Amino acid sequence: MAKFETTMLLFLSSIEGTKNGDIYDVVLGRDGFDVISEKSNNKFRDEIKQIVAKKFQKGDRAVLSTTAGGIRIIPDDIYINFKKRSKTKKTSSGKKVPTAIQEAGSAFVMEQVLKNNAKFETPISIKQDQKTYKGLEKIFGSHKDKLDDWIHSYYEHQSAFFKEFQPSQWSIFEHGGEDFMTFIKKQAKNVKEKTVSGNFKDVGKYETWNPSDIWAVKDKDKVKKEIDDAIDDRGQTLDELNNVLLNLMNSTPTKLIGLSLKKIDPSETASFAYVNKDPKRVEFAKVEKTEMSDIKIEIKTEKTQDGMSQGAYVLFGKYTINIIRTPGENKFTNLKFESVIKGSGGRGGAAPVELVADLLKSKSPGYNISFVNKHQEYPQTSEDFYDDSRDYEKMYNSLRQYITGTSGYIEFRNRIIEMFDSDREKNRLVAQSKLMQLHFFSDALAKNSNSPEFWTDLLYLSLKVGKRFAPHGKLA
Repeated sequence: MAKFETTMLLFLSSIEGTKNGDIYDVVLGRDGFDVISEKSNNKFRDEIKQIVAKKFQKGDRAVLSTTAGGIRIIPDDIYINFKKRSKTKKTSSGKKVPTAIQEAGSAFVMEQVLKNNAKFETPISIKQDQKTYKGLEKIFGSHKDKLDDWIHSYYEHQSAFFKEFQPSQWSIFEHGGEDFMTFIKKQAKNVKEKTVSGNFKDVGKYETWNPSDIWAVKDKDKVKKEIDDAIDDRGQTLDELNNVLLNLMNSTPTKLIGLSLKKIDPSETASFAYVNKDPKRVEFAKVEKTEMSDIKIEIKTEKTQDGMSQGAYVLFGKYTINIIRTPGENKFTNLKFESVIKGSGGRGGAAPVELVADLLKSKSPGYNISFVNKHQEYPQTSEDFYDDSRDYEKMYNSLRQYITGTSGYIEFRNRIIEMFDSDREKNRLVAQSKLMQLHFFSDALAKNSNSPEFWTDLLYLSLKVGKRFAPHGKLA
């Protein structure tokens, strides 16, 4: 998205309403920005025009009315159109767009470039391309009302990818249950992971090994044969499978690359980066040099309208690991360990929970790790909290230097009880996750309060960096 388009989108979205209390939404339209409200009369349009003109009409830039009642900003040639909200419009009830649909949308836009020579120079150009936009509407189906939230990400994905690779280099993009993705998942089941102790175990779920959401392939049948010939039933290891993928990615021209896709914030641009491409090179060199004094741990217990802040973070440099409850509508959930990279349009990723458990045990020799990332084993009511045999007071006091928002355990305990007894379901969910956070950090810091390696390894798990993970490209 051009810089001024981004500025305009953020500005329009920041206006909560007009003097008359009119609330509206702003989305990317086919001809610019659509301002959608209950009212779309002249008075409303004039007021929005005055707000925009006050902000932007200076120098050579002018804000003009159009014959259709909208606004045109010149010389940028950006249009703001006014539309009335449809009361009968069906929506997906606020539900998150399924991952499979998100991936399919990105693959489809890239295929439009690949197969139909489409050229998308701005996010708006995706909406203006009828074939592309109708195809995306079909993919999103009942989630069609969420499509415009993803247009910017799809534009950024294809823009960053095709800066790195020529369209003529590829023949297909595949995802989900399509042939190549199914083939790769099967290969992962044919190999074993060699543990530190020298034992062999199953790789587990595809997602714990490979973060690739879609695959870009050249000569698919030949690529599949090359992988098949290398991985048979002779007991190959995960390292061997990763090496095959690495060779295909490093070939000239590149024959295969898996792509990890992240949603891009409207104010950000995406970039392409290789991950695990060169095992001889230390990736994230600055992270390797991190000292414990560079790491800041925060466990927030500030009072909010939901009872208590969910926040629990590990911060170092431009990286942050969020250790918070996995989103779930009105239900208890496990913790997630998700990294965010400052300045990146997308999140770094989430660490596989089973690998976090392995890391916790391997980095805490001689200590009895009792934390389990299973919400079913933690209190769900104040009565459960009273009966819980865990010593939360001891945990709290051991973490006192990292906790903000409460003056001591008594205040913390009373707030937890208040949240469990609240009429708001979300309060109870946060209360449980806060107890799980205490337990995790208490166990993690018992042996790692002066060990940066545990925390950098946790970051690597979330970023899918290391020999254990597949080589891939990240669009974020």
